[in-house]
Amino acid sequence: MYMMAMLTGLVSCVEDKGTYVLSPINEVTISGIEEVYNKITYSETLNIIPKIENSMPEVDESQLSYQWFLNQIISNTEEAEEQIIIGSEKILNYTLDITPGLYRLYCQVLDKTTGLKWSQTAYLNAMSPFTRGFYLFGDKEDGTCDIDFVSMLNERDTTVIENLFTNSLNIKGAQNLVFTGSYDYNPDNSMALWAVTESGSYSLEFSSSLPKLDIRQDISADNFIYPTIDIIRPVKVMDLHPHAYGSNNSNICANRRILMTENEFFGTSIYNDPEAYGNPTNRYSASSSELYKPAPYMFYPGNSTYINYVIFYDKTNECFVNLNSSTYSSATYSKKLADTESSNTSFYFDQTKYSPVRTLVYGENGYGNGGRSYALMTDANGKYYVYAFKVAGTPTKDYGREIDQTIATNFAQSSHYAFFSMQTVILYSVGSQLWAYDYTRKDVKMIEDFGSEITYLAMDFNSNDTPTDFIIATYSPSEKGIVRKFTIVDDQNKIEVTPHEKEVWKTNLRVAKVEYRNSSV
Repeated sequence: MYMMAMLTGLVSCVEDKGTYVLSPINEVTISGIEEVYNKITYSETLNIIPKIENSMPEVDESQLSYQWFLNQIISNTEEAEEQIIIGSEKILNYTLDITPGLYRLYCQVLDKTTGLKWSQTAYLNAMSPFTRGFYLFGDKEDGTCDIDFVSMLNERDTTVIENLFTNSLNIKGAQNLVFTGSYDYNPDNSMALWAVTESGSYSLEFSSSLPKLDIRQDISADNFIYPTIDIIRPVKVMDLHPHAYGSNNSNICANRRILMTENEFFGTSIYNDPEAYGNPTNRYSASSSELYKPAPYMFYPGNSTYINYVIFYDKTNECFVNLNSSTYSSATYSKKLADTESSNTSFYFDQTKYSPVRTLVYGENGYGNGGRSYALMTDANGKYYVYAFKVAGTPTKDYGREIDQTIATNFAQSSHYAFFSMQTVILYSVGSQLWAYDYTRKDVKMIEDFGSEITYLAMDFNSNDTPTDFIIATYSPSEKGIVRKFTIVDDQNKIEVTPHEKEVWKTNLRVAKVEYRNSSV
């Protein structure tokens, strides 16, 4: 692949037909060009200063002209597409705006006096900046949505690429961005990248080869749902499970998927192309058309690369439920989780057994402690509780704890939460302040007051495969958006958080979601 090619086509003399005397001609040697250039398209510049040597010292520089060409090589063959001209000066200074891929690069020198040409060939590996990093999804000052991308390619400095989203529909009110990895990345597969806003949900282009992303207006989640009972349309996609797993974005249970909408959830096998969904599963018999309101969370072991069992929460009847089949893609209805006498010591799955009744505020799947799942509950008296449990064929309850609001005095005002799964610690934000509360030791600590509103808070396992990292985003009209990464120390005796000084990224957006991506497709 890295073979150099020198095209000379030279002769050393030119015949003078009047006198039959051979006159010497100038020969050009090109050097100073590397065998291969690895560059990031859409963001880097290809700068080459070739060394040109003439066999005749008296040759004037104006006698030579230059052209630089590119041919994209098709797949792994030696075939190439049509040449494009990228420069006509000796020194090449070309800002890359080409499709990612492998290219042949030609430097051609023309001697205008004799008409002879010399060429030097190299290879250009044009890499996409969008294969690995974080999507930053949020709102601009005018309220319309945009996406920035924190590009984190190996052996490259991390850079923030702004205004990635064309937003041809001017959607507003960013809420969530979902990237599943898509098990086959078929362009017709609509369930790879979704933007969720106040007004609805939108399928987005997701190819890393594109310089910009936009809404795929020909794709609607409604077109992939074929129930025999009435559902509320248009559907609003809230989430897709399971998510891509770990720093390599592995696809866990790639043949199964749960689509969660605002009012229903559906299972399917995605060996089909395109994927299709039937009747919703948030009902209590396969023949029922009565649907309960689901919370937008699916509980499963966060540390597992394969998922057998899942749990949901019924907001209508205030209880935890599982499905009538362990193969959740083919389940047809839900079942309320039973509370046996031995299991009632920690908490009930049926929240109506409490007075006042408790309801789910927030749910999360942890990566530490055997893949516990966590639920934050509240009741009409303003009390808060943490449930920790493991999802399995027979779920096990690890513990239930009440948030002591005489210690965590501001907990009721919190807007964002994240569970540190290695310890009994919940992170929460109040305005511009980040707090951590150990609900076993009953210790609370303000981590930092950022002086700007915290708009996002979440644990970050995927980008580096550790359960100790988390990300926050802040926003103020003066500073705009800032995204920061931290590590919380795994120590059962104290709360200690350290910032990642080099992982601070500025954006103009009010960030609602930070979503990790690692995919070359």
